[in-house]
Amino acid sequence: MIDRDTYPLWNSPSMGAYLTTLSHENMLVEGRGVRVRDAAGRWFLDARSGLWNVTLGYDHPKVTEAIERQLRTLPFANLVGYGRPGAIAVEAAEALLPHLPVHMNKIRYCSNGSQAVETAVLLSRFLHHSGGDRDRLAVFGMWHGYHGLGSGAGAVTGMSYVHDQSGPLLPEVHHVSGPFEGAAAPGAGLEQTITAYGPERVAAVVVELVVGEGGHVLSDDYLHSLERFCRGHGIHLIVDEVSTGMGRTGAFTRTEQVGIRPDILTLGKGLSAGYAPLSAVVLSDEVSARLFDLDFEQKFLIGSTNDGHPLGLAASMAVIDTLADGDVLENVDAMGALLRSGLDEVAARHPHVAAVRGAGLMQAVEMASAGDGALAGGATADHLRLALEERGVLVSSLAMAPAIMIIPPLVVAPSDVEEIVTTLDKALAEIRY
Repeated sequence: MIDRDTYPLWNSPSMGAYLTTLSHENMLVEGRGVRVRDAAGRWFLDARSGLWNVTLGYDHPKVTEAIERQLRTLPFANLVGYGRPGAIAVEAAEALLPHLPVHMNKIRYCSNGSQAVETAVLLSRFLHHSGGDRDRLAVFGMWHGYHGLGSGAGAVTGMSYVHDQSGPLLPEVHHVSGPFEGAAAPGAGLEQTITAYGPERVAAVVVELVVGEGGHVLSDDYLHSLERFCRGHGIHLIVDEVSTGMGRTGAFTRTEQVGIRPDILTLGKGLSAGYAPLSAVVLSDEVSARLFDLDFEQKFLIGSTNDGHPLGLAASMAVIDTLADGDVLENVDAMGALLRSGLDEVAARHPHVAAVRGAGLMQAVEMASAGDGALAGGATADHLRLALEERGVLVSSLAMAPAIMIIPPLVVAPSDVEEIVTTLDKALAEIRY
């Protein structure tokens, strides 16, 4: 056990309990392919891709070589101002845009997903206000939606404990139950609530296409209905693809798979495959035209020191090149289908599995609630996560939903998928509920 008085980090929301389970031996020291090794020498199959972001594995040669080249030429440039962005920022944006929805043409690079979401929300409010529509303050999200932490992104995240932990966050942010919680018709929950609230007071709606807290896949009908509603009322539709973008569901974006036209799109995680911090806010033609036409006095002040860091951009260009050749995305389709088939078979053998759902290589396994032979809430998922970890497979458990998320790197092989499924089957058979 770690001595709390000498341990130098603050890296858990519950440090006291966390340090009772941590040892120097279980700290990670190496990564190769889809596996990581701890200080004790044990290798684990990383079926959570770091924090859902190590999409190409831990030693992808094209990515590491790109970062090394950039480090030797220009290790830093910024996007904040003074008229001298790094040329690599322009090159990276030009490389990415052809793979995004055709109506989106401008990119603002940020440092992480939370910052990208917060930037998108504040930009929406700014554009309404600068156009004289100062009553449009409200932002609507979905319960169980995860959009990051902090005063802005945390307010949009649909988890009440995030809102309560430190007092008021960004004001005028509201949440509605998603269609997976029983809304009667496509878009009904959000559309009916906003109609009653007053759509003329709403700046933006923020949604994930695959809800991170539980793997719920929003249907095409639901999303198309929501898009029509937002467009009809002058509300910005912000699609958060920090988790799903850059190959996770078998395409550069889930947005294009569904066929909707957001006003603002956020990317992160897989944008640099986890090799360096990077995220992006992508603007539609209409939004960028509105922003670029503003007078100099109408400034939208946003940004931080490391936004669009050259090392992250170098990694991103290598990721784009790797995904563009098609092999990795084809692998996501094939391995996603293989994983889902295996998980469905496992679920059929274990009655305490309530559901399997997801898209591509982003799959959730939800446990039955109390009364069906299982413990209630997050404890079930956490016990299952630890049981898998003991058997050499790392997965994520969720804060609100009684589920684990299986989100392996996009480059997993059939043998890796078989190992994940077999290990889950054994863990479910042996764990006590």
